[in-house]
Amino acid sequence: MLRIWSVLLVGVFAALGTLALAPQAEGAGTVKVCGSGYGHGVGLSQYGSYGRAKAGQGYARIVKSYYRNASLKRYSNNPFENVLLGQKSLDGSFYVTVRSGSKARLRNLKTGGTVALGPATYRVRYLSGRKLYQVANSSSGRSIGSYTGPVRFERVSGSFLGYGGKWYRGMLLAKVSGSGFYLVNQVRLEDYVRGVVPNEMPSSWAPEALKSQAVAARSYARATTRGGVFDFYADTRDQVYGGASSETRATNRTTEATARIAAVYGGKAIKAFFYSSNGGYSEDSAYVFGSSPYLKAVRDVDSAGRNFEARVGSPWTRWSGTLNLYGSSKLGVGRIRGVRVLQRSPSGRATKVRVTGTQGAKTIYGEYNVRYDLQSNGLRRADGSSYAAGDLPSARVRFGSACG
Repeated sequence: MLRIWSVLLVGVFAALGTLALAPQAEGAGTVKVCGSGYGHGVGLSQYGSYGRAKAGQGYARIVKSYYRNASLKRYSNNPFENVLLGQKSLDGSFYVTVRSGSKARLRNLKTGGTVALGPATYRVRYLSGRKLYQVANSSSGRSIGSYTGPVRFERVSGSFLGYGGKWYRGMLLAKVSGSGFYLVNQVRLEDYVRGVVPNEMPSSWAPEALKSQAVAARSYARATTRGGVFDFYADTRDQVYGGASSETRATNRTTEATARIAAVYGGKAIKAFFYSSNGGYSEDSAYVFGSSPYLKAVRDVDSAGRNFEARVGSPWTRWSGTLNLYGSSKLGVGRIRGVRVLQRSPSGRATKVRVTGTQGAKTIYGEYNVRYDLQSNGLRRADGSSYAAGDLPSARVRFGSACG
């Protein structure tokens, strides 16, 4: 989904809250850009959760603050989830490692038969002409066999199974579907959450913030059904997952403390979106992912009106810089001369923007497009640090003279 340092979102246009700003004067050498927040702003703010935890709020209160009208439920089951680790063409190969001192087995899911595996790295590939999965010990070059498959690597004793330089709980499934060859980590939901939390929130943060992240990750997982070969991507298309290699003692403790607890609405787990920073005001999902009764805009401040994110020094409370005047070629307006915000959502995010250039003008609709159609030359954040040139961090943005 969204780590502290990265974002993936889908934007839609909705017209409310008109606010027009004067464009940069024609012929000016720069167009200023400034704003606050990082990410789509829907649901739980990670920096906000940290600020609330430091202010003494428990995870239950934090979760309910961001997911309005939701409640918490402890589930009795711990189902398997399928996480995509790798995808290749049919002539590709995957390399799975059984660590020294460990034992594993290879299972042919077509027949149920198994083969014992000792410590080594194993290459599995698909023979399209014969429709067989071929497995070999790549360390010794010895063939293990060819199977109708799919085939699954299962740990018997010792350490976890390895792939791509990381170690994973659960099992590793190699499977062909259509024109793709996939490697999937089949892992229990609670172990999946263990591998998500430290990749989505710094393990050094307050325990109640980490607990809120665990509940959000677990809720999202329970509410998400993709079907097919896998349930989740291991990156920001869903949630960033690093397997057992990324686990820490602190994040495992907070995951265990909230075991099987998820946020629910109407008795069902919610799609618990989260992101890095809202800049003081979260967004109504209607402007990004579609309307939802539990994903409403929230002014994220304490009783004194102080931004919870600012309480913990979030660098995203404000940022500023200049637009790359030649960085939006797909708009077809030439060199950008000015940008004017025509409409905003009630949370202050731009939903309709007019861009004027040397070759014409174009209107951008939707928060997603505002963020990704316009490019910066790099930004300076609230803590004085620099942010690389590229996409705008948030649609909670202003342009030109409005930036001072």
